[in-house]
Amino acid sequence: MPHKKFISVLPHYANPANLKQVTYEREHESKISLNDEGVNLELSKFNSLTEEKYSLNLKSAKYLLEGTNEIKEAMIHHHPRGHSGRHLQFKLLHKHEVIRIILDPMDDDDYKECIKGFLFISQEILLHAQTKVDVISYFFNPKIQELEKSKIYLLGKVKRAYKNGEILDTSDKVVDAKKLVVLRNEKHLLPFLNWD
Repeated sequence: MPHKKFISVLPHYANPANLKQVTYEREHESKISLNDEGVNLELSKFNSLTEEKYSLNLKSAKYLLEGTNEIKEAMIHHHPRGHSGRHLQFKLLHKHEVIRIILDPMDDDDYKECIKGFLFISQEILLHAQTKVDVISYFFNPKIQELEKSKIYLLGKVKRAYKNGEILDTSDKVVDAKKLVVLRNEKHLLPFLNWD
């Protein structure tokens, strides 16, 4: 039986004071959460201990007094069911929209490089949160700055996915140039779509 590789990137770049880690029977979870004045931010990693399944998620939610919620989620993941290839996925729950970026077939080292790029880009998204907390130092340790080249690597993969028609909307339709302009207006998506 081949040995399953366990992907563990987040703990190396997370602020250890705020990182919570739990191992269950079938999966390992690492998570950092912040709730500040109606803004909830969460960076979490789930890794199956029994099958090829991995997910790194960044979720931001702003709860407004009028009773409406603005929830956005970005993730890089793969799993054996559904869309099984390694991909980025963005959920814009307030618009009932999902955008999926299918990444080239890649080995585990390439995938880890993409995960590191996702972490680096996550800083830009966290900075959009209107909070009094220094979100970068709350979520990350100083080693996060070492990952800038990984950002460039991931954005190269995203650019190639766009050119190959591998950026898909909720209906699995290819995102064209007109839709790309609309998506780039989403401040939580722009850092992942700004490859130029």
